Amino acid sequence: MSSPGSDARRVHIDTDPGLDDLLALALALASPEIEVVGITTVAGNGSLEAVTENAQRFLALVREDIPLGRGASGPLELERVHAEHVHGADARGAVQIPAIDRRPLPGAREVLKHSLGEQRADVLLALGPLTNVARLLLEDPDLLAGVEVVWMGGTLGPGNATAAAEFNCWADPAAADRVLGASCPVRVIGLEVTREVSLRPAEVPSGLFGSGERGRFLRSILNALMRTEKPLVGEPCATLHDPSAVLAACGGDLFRYEPRALRARVVEGSDRGRLEPASSGRPAVRYASEVHHTEVKRLFLERLAAWTGGQA
Repeated sequence: MSSPGSDARRVHIDTDPGLDDLLALALALASPEIEVVGITTVAGNGSLEAVTENAQRFLALVREDIPLGRGASGPLELERVHAEHVHGADARGAVQIPAIDRRPLPGAREVLKHSLGEQRADVLLALGPLTNVARLLLEDPDLLAGVEVVWMGGTLGPGNATAAAEFNCWADPAAADRVLGASCPVRVIGLEVTREVSLRPAEVPSGLFGSGERGRFLRSILNALMRTEKPLVGEPCATLHDPSAVLAACGGDLFRYEPRALRARVVEGSDRGRLEPASSGRPAVRYASEVHHTEVKRLFLERLAAWTGGQA
């Protein structure tokens, strides 16, 4: 099993688990370049209740010591939306995770204060809608001083929620627009690069996840993700959107970035969540434009194999 190195970047993860989010959480725990110091949930792939329960069950299975906070149940503005057609009503494709006694959780702001203040996290890794991050900018922006926001979201090309919008941006465009205009460093890992990181069944070794409970759970999650994407691409396939952002947060040269000043359209209708170039005066984010997709897939498979006792 991998463990963080002495120079690991401290990372807080804000997420809406979600099939690929659960794979991303496992990859984060398996990556020696980062240390996960806290997790918060946000409604997105499912209701806040569903995604928070998934996070609780996941941590009960693998790492009960990581602080978990319950975040926003809906967007800053506009109508609430979820992705139950992809992830199911339980937001995990009916994959079984051992039941737990659900305990009351602190709010997201309390856990973010712990991660960004007491633990001095270097990175806020956002894998879902940016509602919690935008609220932090509104209520306690000093906590983000010296912190980089790495967000899996957005696209300047075709979307996956609508023709023009990526889901995390579509779910809360007002939050996305606020974060894209923030003074702290922001890195965007959008659909242009994550769509290039897709696994087919033939690329997944039969012994990848070993035979333990942790490995059986991850195998079920990966299989469920492949089933949900089959109607979209015509064959079983798992696109590693959120795991790609985890590896971006690890550092290195897996991605190439371009500076771009961006806005998100905060409107209902076909333009909801569309990213577009911003006029002068808005800070530029680092926008991922290229990815070494073969290397991303290799690291994903090798690290989860090591984490579960399997073979890549």
